[in-house]
Amino acid sequence: MSSLLPSVMVGSAIVCLVIKYYNSHIQPWFFSKVYNPSLAVYHVHCREIKRKHFESIKDHKSADPELRKKGALRILEIGPGPGYNFEFYPPNSELTAVEVNRFFEEQFFEKQADHPHIKMERFVVGFAEDMKDVPDNSVDIVVSTMVLCSVRSVEGALKEVHRVLAPGGKYYFWEHIIEHEYRLVRLIQHIASHPLCMYQFVFAGCKLNRKSDEIIQKNDLGFSHIDQNRFRTPQKSGLHAICIFHSSHVKGIATK
Repeated sequence: MSSLLPSVMVGSAIVCLVIKYYNSHIQPWFFSKVYNPSLAVYHVHCREIKRKHFESIKDHKSADPELRKKGALRILEIGPGPGYNFEFYPPNSELTAVEVNRFFEEQFFEKQADHPHIKMERFVVGFAEDMKDVPDNSVDIVVSTMVLCSVRSVEGALKEVHRVLAPGGKYYFWEHIIEHEYRLVRLIQHIASHPLCMYQFVFAGCKLNRKSDEIIQKNDLGFSHIDQNRFRTPQKSGLHAICIFHSSHVKGIATK
């Protein structure tokens, strides 16, 4: 038995190195290249609902006097991926992205050609829970869609959102949450959210059983007003119907 110990230790070390390399290199690349078509389908199905959700952004007034004169806003989007939300932003917006996946940076700036009405300011590679490169009280609007499911700490991310928002600034969120109606779906969500489940390795740690709506509603996060509601995304037949496992969503606006 003792003779097998060195082999077991070496094998375990190799497995750990492979997993570490996969998580830091292969997984981000996979998510940006392979999963992107599925995100595109999701966006098309939800476009009109999202358009209505983001519509009131155009009525917001910037806390920056110079931007206010131009009718412009300073917007920060957390985890924009390939930039499907950019079409909803008002003209002259100055946009910063905080994205953990560096492979999306090229796609972020390529969107400038598709959306010349907004100015792509910065792409910051970092975590939502630690946006140290974004100054306090500097952003008019923060946006996140399908992001809180995979952050390391929802509370930490929300505290950072509150910190970077200017007084009166607004946080627009659109997140999938744990299933509240179908028990079987909820059970599958719990299984898929286990750290050892293959789903976690493939889909960048997406937790299907997150209760982000309840966490956002907590009074100790510092927002002066929160307006949110649960809803379901449109379901289609075929392979995309797998999205039933994250069809339960919450959308809303939190004001600092």
